[in-house]
Amino acid sequence: MKNICKLFIVGLVGMNAACADIDLSPLSEGSSENWYRDATEIEMSLNDLLRPDFYPIDSWQWDDDVERRDNPATMVAGTVTSKTGDVVSRWTALYKGISRAIKIVEALESGTATGVSNDKLNQYLGEAYFYMGFAHATLATYWGDAVINKNGMSLEDAYTATRSPKAEVLAWAYECFDKAIELLPDAMSAQMRPTKSSAYGFVARFALFHEDWQKAADYAKKCMDMGIYELHPDYGDLFVADKSPELMFYFKGDKTYNGGVGYGIAANVMAFTPRQYGAYCNSGPSFSLYCAYPCTDGLPIDESPLYNPKDGWANRDPRFYEVIAPQVTKYSEKFAAYEVARTDGTIAEKFPEHILMRHECNQNPYATTVYEPATGKMVANQDSRAVNAHAIYSILILKKYVKEDWADYKLYNSKGDNIAPYMRYAEVLMTYAEAMNEMGKCDQAVLDATVNKIRERAYANSGLSYPRAEAGSKEALRSLIRIERRIEFPFEALRYRDLLRWRMAEKNLSEDVYVAMEASQNAPAGWDGQSTDNLSAAFKRILKMWDDGNWPLRGTPDIDENGTANLKPQTEIIDGHQQLLIRKNRLFEAHNYLWPIPADDILVNPNLTQNPGY
Repeated sequence: MKNICKLFIVGLVGMNAACADIDLSPLSEGSSENWYRDATEIEMSLNDLLRPDFYPIDSWQWDDDVERRDNPATMVAGTVTSKTGDVVSRWTALYKGISRAIKIVEALESGTATGVSNDKLNQYLGEAYFYMGFAHATLATYWGDAVINKNGMSLEDAYTATRSPKAEVLAWAYECFDKAIELLPDAMSAQMRPTKSSAYGFVARFALFHEDWQKAADYAKKCMDMGIYELHPDYGDLFVADKSPELMFYFKGDKTYNGGVGYGIAANVMAFTPRQYGAYCNSGPSFSLYCAYPCTDGLPIDESPLYNPKDGWANRDPRFYEVIAPQVTKYSEKFAAYEVARTDGTIAEKFPEHILMRHECNQNPYATTVYEPATGKMVANQDSRAVNAHAIYSILILKKYVKEDWADYKLYNSKGDNIAPYMRYAEVLMTYAEAMNEMGKCDQAVLDATVNKIRERAYANSGLSYPRAEAGSKEALRSLIRIERRIEFPFEALRYRDLLRWRMAEKNLSEDVYVAMEASQNAPAGWDGQSTDNLSAAFKRILKMWDDGNWPLRGTPDIDENGTANLKPQTEIIDGHQQLLIRKNRLFEAHNYLWPIPADDILVNPNLTQNPGY
């Protein structure tokens, strides 16, 4: 009966976190004198902290790797205020988590929690300090100066607390992480929990963001030297696997639990699932991301002799094909063989990479049908404008994370059971490379231990040799590292922070949202895929894009030193033709590099100053 009651209370704890936005002061937490009494309650409390409410995931809608036809998210629409939901809920959850971690430390260090073995004592203390470090470092990352909570606060204290300088917040965060490192086990194989090795990784991440290059390099190297993690052998498989030696911290979805639970991309798979399955597919990889992938010689598309603007899917870094569903254009060397295979039933054998979930994935505007392996039949192609008025507006469909059972999203409340990586070992390697480069210490040995290991994995199953990154100037390597990060980690909630710390957000997140076609620019019902009679001018424009080899872009865009394409010329009308259409406008201003302090907290505590611009 006692355990049943505890489970009920944990449910209430979860409810309180969900309702955190109505609390006038999250800096303190109410009395908990009847909790934290024994090992069971301590572990339940720590388990409750291990969810995205307390380890928030930046939305995939906040960066420039995605194109979506809906209105831009608030964070990139120029409309962030001190009452914005993400701002309030994150601030609130972080301080609630800190308060709970402090209570756990107090109970353990005072001895009031009974039945805790020495091994468990160290683990529990370590996890509590780990969270205190994580939360304070996160506050410094998004808000800059923040209130430091070291020993707990009464409501009276919370109503008069002041923000400490960011440097002091980070110093306390790192001190907490160091305490955690002393206490935590090196690794845990049975479940995802904070460990010594992941603590090294998080310190390295935060230090990199705040340009403490030496600390970032030191802690990344400590993690590397532990030899606990390694790169997953197959890049594409990593994002549909249930476990991996590369994953250091992550959240795992469950399609069947409580109506379905998904994280990151898998929180709403209907947004990315092809229309072949009745889904929206209103979001996909951006044209900017499409352009960021270099060719197999390692050169950007505007420099490589391997790039063919009429067949942009040829000769690209292998990760390109694992992130963006591949297409065979009219100008591809494979086009004739592909057209035969898709109609004679051999496509699944000869071109397996073009089977996405349970059908051939084909955006060719002439392709009225696609192959269905389960029946061996050609069925209506809902992902082509030859059939569907709302087929993907940007032409590009996501492949990364996509699992066959996403086709059954209606059964699982649009949730996927994918793992959402929160930190993986590849990030630690890239952190070490970047930090060493910014200190002028990135030699060939560093590159071979980091970037080249990642490239070697990317090319492992391609039959090609990877383009070895070679030592060069700090500026050249900075460009290489930034591009490598982008193409290695899209849709993993890292890009937004990268744009913040590189001070690129004002440019990249103020770019327009482009589409290749708008709604209803499609063929009439029953079109045979050949006749040009009774076709609208809008649909003829789409056919011309395909016929001229401008699929999805016209010519070769210029790529800057950070791997960002200049897509503005694609909107120009040339010979009566506009390649890309501006769907929506985005706006990121200088003050958006820091988030606002929630309005309700300032209301009850006039000592809290607001960040500039809000």
